[in-house]
Amino acid sequence: MDLNRSHLLRRTLCAVCALTLALALASPAALAAGDASTDNTQATLSRADAAQMAQADAAVEALVNSSAYDAMDLQQRQAAAQEQLDQLASQGLIQADSVRYDQENNLYSFTYDCGVLGGILLTDWEDEDEELVQLPLTVPEELAFNPLDQTNDVMPLGNAIVYYAFDDTVDSNRYPYYTTMQEYWNGWGLSTTIDNDVTVSDLRHMDDYDLCIISTHGAYYSYTTGWLFKQVHTSPILVLREESSFWDDLRYGFDLLTHRVIKVNGVYCITPSFFESAYRGGQLNGTMIFSEACEFFGTGNVIDLSMSTALLDGGASAVAGFVNNVYAIYSRSMLWGTVNQLIMGKNILQAVDAAAATYGPDDIYWYLSQGGTTPHRYASFALVHGNDTATLYTIEESEAA
Repeated sequence: MDLNRSHLLRRTLCAVCALTLALALASPAALAAGDASTDNTQATLSRADAAQMAQADAAVEALVNSSAYDAMDLQQRQAAAQEQLDQLASQGLIQADSVRYDQENNLYSFTYDCGVLGGILLTDWEDEDEELVQLPLTVPEELAFNPLDQTNDVMPLGNAIVYYAFDDTVDSNRYPYYTTMQEYWNGWGLSTTIDNDVTVSDLRHMDDYDLCIISTHGAYYSYTTGWLFKQVHTSPILVLREESSFWDDLRYGFDLLTHRVIKVNGVYCITPSFFESAYRGGQLNGTMIFSEACEFFGTGNVIDLSMSTALLDGGASAVAGFVNNVYAIYSRSMLWGTVNQLIMGKNILQAVDAAAATYGPDDIYWYLSQGGTTPHRYASFALVHGNDTATLYTIEESEAA
């Protein structure tokens, strides 16, 4: 990995070369609402549609939760999933010509008979980097006191929320780090909430916060669409832990039919068009976004701006996130370092750069520095899209408070 090149790419998207941007914008990355109209989608789900999806979901769940499936290698899982999908297609529960296997991401995609998108991920969502020592959260000397008040009286610097959907928090290696961050940030004046039961509905209220932190798994979803001429579309997705159900499918019916929400392994996933719809008209009104999700800005070293563009079009001031799959400890450390710098009054680009100076310009650099011996294929690095001079607060605002 050329570290100088990686460092340049990590900086604001305004500095990304025109060729890379052209490739990103030319790719069919966004799951646009237009897909639904092209496929002649109905207005909402019926109970019969939801019942059919529930029947298909039950069959898939029985497969992937079985002890036999758990013991299979990847090739065996692929064969078992293909057989199950063929059976569902023969029963009319999914569209036979919609089944597609994405070898790069080990993900089957398919379309339910009613037009909703689904998927089966053959491998587990990437988890913690077990072979490496968990890094403590080091408190910067500059934050021994509130940066704007020498008397140590905490001044309000705004409010933040962590949308935590990595796990159920029970016996979690990750979650204690986030509660520690919350404690420190509250003490330094950034009122921080942790949502550890994130639902689709929760993500419609991001405009209530100055800073939204998306701490979820991410993936890249490829699917087939079109009636007469089939096309393959791709997009980053945010994976929630909210399990799909008959009643929730009805509740989210229009979002499902318009592909704003999809279902993978029985949980709801968010696509860029969800944010386009939820914040149409700019309701985010300057909210800053930091995403820890893998492949938020694309995969395979190809930059995809669809998720961040949807948020910026919805009124976000700036969006920071990672290209490619990112090691959990590195993303968490970058989050910690970036928010600390924002609390100290730095703008988002300065904050990300300062965090990268501490933890490394990309996650492979960090991984090798911690003694890792088998790095993943592509280095992950942080990008900033939007107003790279955006700050969490201004001195004037804090003095007024």
